Amino acid sequence: MIKNLNQLKRTLRPGVRLEVTGHRRPSCIGQLQEVTWINTNGFYTKILTLPDPRINAANDGRSSLLWWGPADTWEFENGVCRSYICGEHTEKALIMAFRVLEKEAS
Repeated sequence: MIKNLNQLKRTLRPGVRLEVTGHRRPSCIGQLQEVTWINTNGFYTKILTLPDPRINAANDGRSSLLWWGPADTWEFENGVCRSYICGEHTEKALIMAFRVLEKEAS
């Protein structure tokens, strides 16, 4: 279970899947996303459930970007990672909440 931003950064790699549990746009809740690219600024994900080709083609095909931001803009509780605007931990300031999915055994 991810408990802080450093653990999240070490966990996310291309191919890791996320389940969106909260989002600024309610229509995104429930989406499955897959990490496509990671750098020091943030990470990119593409939508797997009902993919939107427009969004998945953004950022040179890397898709949507979520900035890491400062540690105080994140919250980790019961396996859910939440990113907020400016460290204000309210529903109104929520950018995205997600759960990192375990890889299936091959």
